[in-house]
Amino acid sequence: MRRLLLLVIPGLLILPLSAFAQHYQSAKKYVKHGIERFGKGDIAGAIMEYDRALSVDPKLAEAYLNRGKAKRARGDLDGAIADYEIACELLPQLAANNRDITEAYLNRGYARSNRLDLDGALSDFDRAINIDPNDAEAYFKRGRAFLIEGNPKFAIADFDKSISLDDRNPLVYAERGLAHQTQGRDDQAQKDFERGLKLNNDLRLMLDLHLLDLQMQIREMRRRQATIQRNIARFNGYNQRDAESRRRDRAA
Repeated sequence: MRRLLLLVIPGLLILPLSAFAQHYQSAKKYVKHGIERFGKGDIAGAIMEYDRALSVDPKLAEAYLNRGKAKRARGDLDGAIADYEIACELLPQLAANNRDITEAYLNRGYARSNRLDLDGALSDFDRAINIDPNDAEAYFKRGRAFLIEGNPKFAIADFDKSISLDDRNPLVYAERGLAHQTQGRDDQAQKDFERGLKLNNDLRLMLDLHLLDLQMQIREMRRRQATIQRNIARFNGYNQRDAESRRRDRAA
């Protein structure tokens, strides 16, 4: 009897391992089909294949990574980032210097920045920089968000870092010039504006329009911040009057 058990138990152990291997291979097959469909421009079909892969193996990082890429191509940045984050939790090395993931955060951060959701934008830019600390665009866009927020010191530090990684982007010089200008450093600002134009004088109109758009966002952010401060002051004043009224009532 003991000998029979010794023969049966290894067989029972092999069966689950064999089933796992079959599931894994089946899921990998769906991922392969998804990559093929994505390569042909069939984004919806690719996502369907990745969904099938995950229904078979919900912990297949490769499926989440590729589905995120497909969702990003479809314009679903939130969905893409959600898939990327799961993929990175399952296989952390996937995130390191991954351009697809970095760009997803940069694109969403930039969209949030334009909506003046600066907390969300800065969070996305921080995530992009954590994934790739040598991405010049990430520092440039985070610097822009800091500048809109009213933090020119942090903005200049990020612009400096961006330029140290890539000194050929005229927009970085233009925005750093504006940051210097807000701090009253007109000489440094002028040097940066000239450097930007020297890189590509044909972009003069674009640079002017870019700075005009940025200045409008800065003014709108200042208006919102001032409104918040007024509301806080009004609320504090109301609480103070209410407390004084209660004190008078008790004294009476």
